[in-house]
Amino acid sequence: MAERVSELERTRTLAVEDSAAALRRVERDLHDGAQMRLAALAMNLGMAREKLDDDDGVTVRELIDAAHRNAVDALADLRDLARGIHPPVLDNGLASALDSLAASSAIPASVTASIDPRPAPAIETIAYFCAAELIANATKHSFANQITINISTERAEVLRLDVSDDGIGGADVTRGSGLSGLVQRVSTVDGRVDVSSPSGGPTVVTVVLPMKA
Repeated sequence: MAERVSELERTRTLAVEDSAAALRRVERDLHDGAQMRLAALAMNLGMAREKLDDDDGVTVRELIDAAHRNAVDALADLRDLARGIHPPVLDNGLASALDSLAASSAIPASVTASIDPRPAPAIETIAYFCAAELIANATKHSFANQITINISTERAEVLRLDVSDDGIGGADVTRGSGLSGLVQRVSTVDGRVDVSSPSGGPTVVTVVLPMKA
């Protein structure tokens, strides 16, 4: 019992730290991206308004063009920020989102999905980012020819994601790679990550998550 309480306290601490880090990233991205672009937009529109009654060589059209570019860039920044919080592709369900990931993979990837009922939104997001990270890791390090993604409701309250590749193996959670980040993120909802990656391959990473956060 004491060990279980200690583990829950550890995962709660990780969840708080992860949330705090995510909030800092949002604040930084808003400050350095969209906020600065919107400030430039306001400045250019103000200058354009003043130019209606003045002429010192800079045309109102040039100022409005600059303001328009700032507005477009600010919208792009905000879309990217929102996508990082909740990928829009998940609106159509986790299976569809994983199909999109597989389609964009540099290594040919296939998806088999059997998900019923639908997991909680927070769990879907974690599973999606786990799959994305595992595909990215395989692309960078595995020299694989094929990636296979299987996801299913293993039991009524458990979601299982298996991502495997036929590469050279050698993936190691302890080396501070993206895998360690996955372990930390998954542990915040009392899930687990299992890695089998002998030298010479294949690599199989299994992520087990509760259906509800």
